[in-house]
Amino acid sequence: MLTSDERKILVVGGGLAGLAVGKLLSDNRIPFALVEKADKLGGHSQNWACMATEGCLSCQACLVFDYEDEVASSQVGQIYLGHELSYVERSSQGFRKARIRNIKNGQETELEVYSIVIAVGFDIFDPGGKSFWGYGRIDGIMTLADLNYMMRLGEIEKLNPSRKDIVDLAFFQCVGSRDRSIGCNYCSQYCCGAAIRAALKLIHERRELRCSIFYIDLQLPGKTLPSLMEEARAKGVRFLQGVPGEVWVAKEGKLKVFTEVEGINVVEEFDRIILSVGQQPSSSAARISDITGAPLNAFGFFETRSLTDSARAAVEGIYIAGSCSGPATMPDSVLSAGRVVSAIIADMNEAR
Repeated sequence: MLTSDERKILVVGGGLAGLAVGKLLSDNRIPFALVEKADKLGGHSQNWACMATEGCLSCQACLVFDYEDEVASSQVGQIYLGHELSYVERSSQGFRKARIRNIKNGQETELEVYSIVIAVGFDIFDPGGKSFWGYGRIDGIMTLADLNYMMRLGEIEKLNPSRKDIVDLAFFQCVGSRDRSIGCNYCSQYCCGAAIRAALKLIHERRELRCSIFYIDLQLPGKTLPSLMEEARAKGVRFLQGVPGEVWVAKEGKLKVFTEVEGINVVEEFDRIILSVGQQPSSSAARISDITGAPLNAFGFFETRSLTDSARAAVEGIYIAGSCSGPATMPDSVLSAGRVVSAIIADMNEAR
């Protein structure tokens, strides 16, 4: 399908979206090179726990490992771990060459490139700057990412080290999202579903755990999440509108927060607080933008060509996959990869 010089599709980023792009390119026998700055594939998704209880909760956490195996065994793909994009060369026909750099030793490798897929993902918001929530300062406060990693390691019992009969957990939604003061006045898309699935998983695994979810505005697209929310309610999970303010420690070690119940301010106590942190632009986005010429939007994510063409960047020869164009769930990232590969094939056929 490629021209006779067999130039490759360069995929920058080896998280879920990049792997899904690689898998689909491999399925279509299109040569590609996948470049990942970390020393392993998977991105954030590799630390995400399976949320299955009595049955599958459609969290899609398993997809990253399936795609990783397929990409690693591809006959038309090359994987460069510990590398980053350092240079691209254009011609009147589009891209011709790219150089990638070994992060450890600085050695560069030149590749013949047909087009570029940017799939550098996102960074997790660090709530340490919001001191009133106490992350990194008060024991018992963790992020949703921390919780998932704990669950993935099978260490849920660490939520109850004292073996209490009842352990109260609170999820604070929209931490680092819907926050104009830090330039993140957008919804991070995944947090509501992730918190609901985590709560269901926790109370399924440990009967002593009780969960409350504090939210600003629940985002529950599709048919699955509303039904999971109703299941969570039926199993005792509380949903409370409004995100509490400052957290402080009581003498007995409980975490106290102000909440509002029917217009009245009350104090509630919890054993653990989980901050559902949002998605921010990747720290490498600005550098990749400078190298490729692909522009960023007002929030620092990659700009796509239009609302109806989210697969292509605003410049020719570049495609945008996954959450580097804006916050996305894992299923959304996979769908994005499909749109990108479809666009690549269409553009290649048109150029023939």
